[in-house]
Amino acid sequence: MTEICSQCGNEYESIGIHWSQNKTCSHPSLSERQKEVIKGLLMGDGYVCKANKTPSIECAMISKNYLDYVDKIFGKFSLGVSVKATPEEAAKRSRKSEFRPNGDKEDYKTIYRWMSMAHPEITEFSEWYSTGEKVWPESIELTPTVLKHWYCGDGTYVNRKSSRHIQIAMLNEVNNRQKVNSMFRNSGLPAPSNYNISTKNGEKVTCGATFTVSQSEELFDYMGDPLPDFEYKWPEKYR
Repeated sequence: MTEICSQCGNEYESIGIHWSQNKTCSHPSLSERQKEVIKGLLMGDGYVCKANKTPSIECAMISKNYLDYVDKIFGKFSLGVSVKATPEEAAKRSRKSEFRPNGDKEDYKTIYRWMSMAHPEITEFSEWYSTGEKVWPESIELTPTVLKHWYCGDGTYVNRKSSRHIQIAMLNEVNNRQKVNSMFRNSGLPAPSNYNISTKNGEKVTCGATFTVSQSEELFDYMGDPLPDFEYKWPEKYR
C-alpha cells in the first residue's frame, strides 16, 4: 500500500523511509493524543525499540482488538499488528527455558505485536531507559488517555463483594512511591491508598498501587469508557 507525502505530493511504498532519507521532507509531528498513548503504553506493556538509529514503539500481548485500536490511532505512523508467537511457539520456548518443562500449546494463546514507525520524536521516550532500566520521568501528567492505557496494560479490577477496587502493578517504580503519589496528586487524582509489595528470597517481586473503592470510582469516572478487549477491567456500569 502506497502513501502520498503531504509535503512533496509524491507517492511512496515506504513513506517512513522517504521521510528518513529525504532532506526536504521530514517526519510530520506526532499528535498530543499519540504521545499520550505512547506514555500509557510505556508505563504498561509497551517498550522502546532501538534496533535502528531512530527508535520506535512496540507492544506485545494477546489482546489483538486493543492493538488494532492503537494501530488506528497512529495511522500513517504505524507498521501494523502481526503475530509474534503462536501457542505452539510459546509452549516450545517455555519448555526450552524450563519455565514450564511440560508446557503444551493448550496452555498458551496467540501473542500479537503492534509496531510504530521509527520516528525522531520517540527519542525523548528513550530517556526513560537512560539508567539501563525503565524509570518514569517525574513530569508525566496522568491524563485520562495516559492513565487508561497504563491501566489496561498493568491494572487489575479486584472484583470482590467485600471490595471492588483498582490495583495497578508498578514493580519498576517500587522504590519511587513518593514520585508516583505526586504524579497522581499533580494530575488532580487521589494517590494510591497503599502499595502491596511481595518479596521472594529478600527481593521485591511484585508491587501493586492499590486504591480504595471510592478512589477507584473517581478513577473510573476520570478514565471513561473501557478500551477494546479490556471491558472486564471496568465495573459493569461502564461497559
